[in-house]
Amino acid sequence: MHQMRRSAVNRQINYKTMRVIVGGIAILLAPVTWLLADAAKPVTSISITYWSNSGDIFVGAMIAVSFFLCAYNGTEGKKDPEFFLSKAASLFAAGVAFFPAEGFFDTDIAPSWTRAFAGFFGLKTTWVHYGSAILLFVCLIGMMWYFSKRASLKGRIRRAWTYRIISILMVAGMVGIFLIGSMTGYFRTMLLVEIWGLTLFGIGWLIAGAYKSESIK
Repeated sequence: MHQMRRSAVNRQINYKTMRVIVGGIAILLAPVTWLLADAAKPVTSISITYWSNSGDIFVGAMIAVSFFLCAYNGTEGKKDPEFFLSKAASLFAAGVAFFPAEGFFDTDIAPSWTRAFAGFFGLKTTWVHYGSAILLFVCLIGMMWYFSKRASLKGRIRRAWTYRIISILMVAGMVGIFLIGSMTGYFRTMLLVEIWGLTLFGIGWLIAGAYKSESIK
């Protein structure tokens, strides 16, 4: 009976596996959608790939991230800040996926139900999309910072500083790239901001899912 219980538990997807999957998607999302877009105009952000040949990849990846973040309950299995941040991040990831930003051409029109839903609240789908994207990054940074706090409480100082540095670099880098891009007028500023933030987040989650001992974080 004990062996059967252990076997059932081993077949479950644990929180570390979820971290690796989400981290991998975060790192690959920008380069894959960008390279496979084959768009008529230059790709200036990951969001605009919704209207390109890699649109299905973009939407599918965001839905997958939303699913895993919704299922992710952290390491303690209780409703702590990590639990609520993951649920909020799941909602915002879905918002990014289902509510597209402006397309390449005037003929790129968002699905009618998204326009109706956003319009009910006096919003445009583009506003919902970018609002969801910003709040998603806020949640992801918050989760990374929470990793640092919990690791520090468990005495894993090196790991705690790794998460902390990643969080700081995400904020500083994204803000810095945006400001420099705005001053120089670089047309792919938003794409660089997204690549920077997603890559660092993905690295952090891969690290968080790669350690071997279940007793430490």
